[in-house]
Amino acid sequence: MTFRPFTADDFGLLAELHRDPEVGRYMGGVWDDAKIAAVLADFAAEHARRGHSKWVVHTREGVFVGRAGLSLWRATGEFELGYAFRPEFWGQGLATEAARAVAEWAFAHTDAPYLIAFTEPQNFGSQRVLERIGMVREGDRDMGFATPSAFFRMPRPAGA
Repeated sequence: MTFRPFTADDFGLLAELHRDPEVGRYMGGVWDDAKIAAVLADFAAEHARRGHSKWVVHTREGVFVGRAGLSLWRATGEFELGYAFRPEFWGQGLATEAARAVAEWAFAHTDAPYLIAFTEPQNFGSQRVLERIGMVREGDRDMGFATPSAFFRMPRPAGA
């Protein structure tokens, strides 16, 4: 897979992803144009400030898969690993590959003592991805959504 920062030209890609009802089932619903534009602007601004955010993910052949990356969770100041992929790519190991790559990049390029991640409580596939890359579930936590989220943490590996 390849990763690159979002740009203003990526509205259509983000819309394709977050207008999908299957993605919306685990992401607080289908996003409208205003939310897509706001999130896209946030991704681009955060990347400009920090050198990272959520990034566009493509297969090596150039097919848009979704997004993955590292953001600062504003409510707590913690680094959050996150991803969302188009449903036709679920169950192929790509989310695990992307999440692992993001975690490795984060520990190589930041001084974060740990990373967090969270999922909708019924998103068992995403929870398995986080466990596969070494994250540990620490119960449920209020992340500001309608229901508490399944909350995960990964400490910085020794020597990283």
